[in-house]
Amino acid sequence: MTVAVSPEKAGATIAEWYSCIIARSVEQASQLKEKVDAMFKQIEKNERLLAYYALVNFRYRLMCKQASQRGADDEMLKRAGMVAEESVDHLLKYLYYFSCGQNEFVNERYRSAITLFRKAERLLEYVENKEEEAEFHYYMGLSLYRISQYPFAGSYIEEALVEFNRLGNKERSIHCQTILGGIYSETKQYDKAVLILNEALAAAHPYPFSKMAVLRALGLNALRYHHYEQARQWFEKTLSYHEFQHTLIGVKNTYNLANTLYRLNLSQHAAPYLKKAAIGAEFYRNKEYKARCLATRGLYAEGNYALIDKAIEQLDKEGFDFEVDELAEEAATYFEQAGHTTLALKYLKIAYHAKQNLFKLGAGQ
Repeated sequence: MTVAVSPEKAGATIAEWYSCIIARSVEQASQLKEKVDAMFKQIEKNERLLAYYALVNFRYRLMCKQASQRGADDEMLKRAGMVAEESVDHLLKYLYYFSCGQNEFVNERYRSAITLFRKAERLLEYVENKEEEAEFHYYMGLSLYRISQYPFAGSYIEEALVEFNRLGNKERSIHCQTILGGIYSETKQYDKAVLILNEALAAAHPYPFSKMAVLRALGLNALRYHHYEQARQWFEKTLSYHEFQHTLIGVKNTYNLANTLYRLNLSQHAAPYLKKAAIGAEFYRNKEYKARCLATRGLYAEGNYALIDKAIEQLDKEGFDFEVDELAEEAATYFEQAGHTTLALKYLKIAYHAKQNLFKLGAGQ
């Protein structure tokens, strides 16, 4: 005889599951998911409980980096939103807006993510969990960083860093330091970037993914400094972490090594890496790195400059102003060194326009 589970008991178990996800206790969260799933077979479901389950399950899969079918999360969140929007439950509304923002972030819709995070922020006072507050500040800062709103991004990430340090979450603290290093690097404070990234690297030894991410950030900083051989060494180290080679960040590392090798005039060595990166970017449907691979192929491998323009157009369409600036500056430097003054000037103008966009405040689309 099957014993019915009360909604109150199921709700309490979902709350416990949610707490484990926030604390990033993967093993315990996995066990509780099995328990919750079993409960849902023995319960008379109600819309509010289903909405909670859907949102917490989304956060669980995000933690575990489990991808769903394209568009499936959009549909699930839409259904949960029909309940959350009408609810007087502030925590449910917060979870809905924050989860929707995370979904937008994962799909590279950063401005849309920030709009949703702003809505979640107005409900943050109802979230009585310090880990969740830190996670919110982390995602908001990371999203602002992706649209090059550096002062605002730095403020949120610094707040998250203090909170994660207080909570003893060392790995998340390292991620915050890595982002701050990226901010310093992209605002041409290269020495400050190296300082904080070296500090993060020293703390990252027990955490392979975090250490690989810091190595990547050091490589990007060296690349922006035009220290190509040093950048090559950093990127080669990132690819020594074989367990991450077939992930999205592995694709990015592969691209960065290919691009660096091309800049070192090692075209034959670079070509297989670029081909692999392009396949990976297509597989993950990553707009930024599909465009980057296209531009690198056009500039170095084929001499097809229409591909560079196409890549810049794709990035500009997505509002990736920093990325447009980087690609255009790279092209301008290449053509200047090759003696193609007209083309160099063309891409310098594109870079200048992208830089001007970086100074525009706000995340509105």
